[in-house]
Amino acid sequence: MRTHRSFACAAGSLVLLLQLGCAALAQSPPATATGSTVPAAAPPSATPLVPALSAPNDRPRFLNPEPAPKPAPSAEAIAKAIAYSESKSGRAVLVMKDGVVIAEQYAKGWSADRPHPLASGTKSFSGITAAAAVTDALITLDELVSDTITEWKADPRASRITVRELLNLTSGLEPNSELLGRQGYGIKDLGGANDLASRLKGGGREKAPENWYAAVVKVPVTAEPGRTFRYGPTHFYAWGEFLTRKLAASSRPERNYWDYMHARVLKPAGLDFPKSRFALDQQGNPNLPGGAHLTAREWAQWGEFVRRGCAVRSEAGAAWTPVVDREALEQCFIGSRANPQYGLTWWLLTGADGSVANVGGSEGGRLRKRLGRGEQPGLADFAAGQTATIPDANGTPIKAVMAAGAGKQRLYLLPEHGLVIVRFAEMGQAGANFNDTQFLKLVLGFDGRGTVRGPDAPDRH
Repeated sequence: MRTHRSFACAAGSLVLLLQLGCAALAQSPPATATGSTVPAAAPPSATPLVPALSAPNDRPRFLNPEPAPKPAPSAEAIAKAIAYSESKSGRAVLVMKDGVVIAEQYAKGWSADRPHPLASGTKSFSGITAAAAVTDALITLDELVSDTITEWKADPRASRITVRELLNLTSGLEPNSELLGRQGYGIKDLGGANDLASRLKGGGREKAPENWYAAVVKVPVTAEPGRTFRYGPTHFYAWGEFLTRKLAASSRPERNYWDYMHARVLKPAGLDFPKSRFALDQQGNPNLPGGAHLTAREWAQWGEFVRRGCAVRSEAGAAWTPVVDREALEQCFIGSRANPQYGLTWWLLTGADGSVANVGGSEGGRLRKRLGRGEQPGLADFAAGQTATIPDANGTPIKAVMAAGAGKQRLYLLPEHGLVIVRFAEMGQAGANFNDTQFLKLVLGFDGRGTVRGPDAPDRH
């Protein structure tokens, strides 16, 4: 059951309005835990979470493109998108425009203050952490991992894996090794196959893996590095072990992966929560491929930090300054030859050339196989229909990237529109055909004629 907050607009139509700035996001949520907010565009006086960077020449190529962000989506458009999400097992939708929350709604017993599993949406934190490590001269993206994980030196394929190949999932490592324990360990309340697997392993009594990062060193390389895109958690545990060793050999005050990620990107983004929210092995290592649990507002705050080029304000009245090198950050949004629609841990939902990401085969297929259910027939064909180009009024593809997790957990960044959108859902058959393109078209007010309508556009019949 949901509760609703209603506000009457001047025209007499029912709209829901929630204006939140940076301070509001960092504080506790309002008393009404479950409910809906039908959006209205934020007024010009609303304080953005992260203001635009001052000089156009300082803007990253993808995250802060020209032209300036478009007007906010209409209340009617977002309400339709929310209804569509809820019809596909959706638990929450939050829409942020230029750092201000303009819509927020929860369903199916979820609430604003309850952390939700991100599943593979967790992966996107690794790419931004890597960009910070490049900024700090801890690593380079094209260095050999075997120079640090020296156990790989003797293997003719493992010895040639680069950091970039770990993060764009083309390393050649066996993507889902039994050496790493149950895939999905530590993911709570997702629903569907993951909850079933957890119950079969004892539920809350399920024993945590001993040490993901140490175990991954022994995972075999079963494909040529850089040749094939193979989705799975192994690459991320190898990345965690690599950076952990780099930190141990450095003069940085942070001596482990969590402390570094927290200090360099989470805290600057305004996120300060215990590392247990990332699910941990027995050694305290975070589950980098899938363990994060955040509220919708926290995930949106993270997305806005990334969208604005990882900029922070050092003190009141001071300019906003990026904490991550621009060029390093941009690498997260450049695809590989093996998969042009996947960057460094981020899906390029609509690429610069208008091509679209095929994400359907990445979510849940291997978990079904490990539960003895096999692969879904026709999964590749189904996945191909999940995304399609969304053109603007000039026919130019709208740029969009996302962090995506099993059960259709989504964090969308639409840089040209100044939008960050969070979508949570229960994983199950009822929501399996949730379509990213359909959802985004609804948010943007797509009228079915190859254009995206602004909130003040006249009705067309």
